[in-house]
Amino acid sequence: MASEEMGKLLNQIGQQVANFLGKVPDDVFVFIEAADQMTGGAIFENLPEQVIYREFGNETHDTILELWDAAPPDKKWSMLLYDIKDGRFDAEFLYTDDLEDEWDSLDYRQDALRARYGDKPVIYPPMYDGDWHEITEDDLSGDANPAT
Repeated sequence: MASEEMGKLLNQIGQQVANFLGKVPDDVFVFIEAADQMTGGAIFENLPEQVIYREFGNETHDTILELWDAAPPDKKWSMLLYDIKDGRFDAEFLYTDDLEDEWDSLDYRQDALRARYGDKPVIYPPMYDGDWHEITEDDLSGDANPAT
């Protein structure tokens, strides 16, 4: 039963990625990490000259949590390497016991990207470079008076 439910959820993730991209994914890698009530990850779309990083939405985070919860207690995974090519997906689960003692998910993600795309540049969205201001007690209490 668990594997049937997990298969449906894995397919649902692929559908959500397709909806997010607005097309049938072709050569897309989705790096996912999960734990109890925690998810993270990103979508990487391979283009001719570069790989584009995209974040997935809340709906996909919810599906990932369902997938993690659907795994039997003795098969809880830490990372999922999810590849989509020609409209089909392949999923590889990594378990905590399979990871190095002091693993860093960004290292695993970088290794997975390099294995798939070599040294092709990965384009990330620009960092926020707007004006920052310090939050005061008045900001939190709602007593701030912009007229003064």
